Amino acid sequence: MNNIVLVTGGAKSGKSEYAEQLAMETKDVCYIATGIKLANDPEMDLRIKRHQERRPDSWTTEERYEGLATFISKSAAELFLLDDVTMLVTNLFYNFVSPTNDFAQIDEKIERFSTDDINAINNRVIQEIKAIITAVKESNSKIVLVTNEVGLGVVPGTKQTRILRDLYGLVNQLLAKESSEVTFVISGIPNKIK
Repeated sequence: MNNIVLVTGGAKSGKSEYAEQLAMETKDVCYIATGIKLANDPEMDLRIKRHQERRPDSWTTEERYEGLATFISKSAAELFLLDDVTMLVTNLFYNFVSPTNDFAQIDEKIERFSTDDINAINNRVIQEIKAIITAVKESNSKIVLVTNEVGLGVVPGTKQTRILRDLYGLVNQLLAKESSEVTFVISGIPNKIK
């Protein structure tokens, strides 16, 4: 396996399972879970449980989306499996838009965003992603990144979802460029494209 591997695909395409299969070849794996569980969310509870049940007991799990570059640079794990980049980008985006987590006003705030505001947020997120790439390259570790391919659907109907869709696409392009291997999973079938 190469230093940076990107696994992409649509929702429920089998991309996480494929990434986990790649990681099984390594003994020392740190699974980085980037999702956030909000209170009283049984659907998310079930998703988390399914992911946890698939992981070997020997893997360590780090539940976080902030400070990943620092975490990776200080960790001695042989391989990181980051699932998933899309949730990472979403969480960073909303943190940068509303650092106080005032989600009641977030839709209104984003509606007023200028092009400069959007570019500023995008640049902050991309800097975080670049820092993760740098941390992996400077370590002896490898990373498997799982991400959603979001560019194959319809154009989202709101400004907020268009901003996020575009940002996911920019991040995915950056990661694909930096990865030595890229696999696109379609209906459970992995297709190596790089």
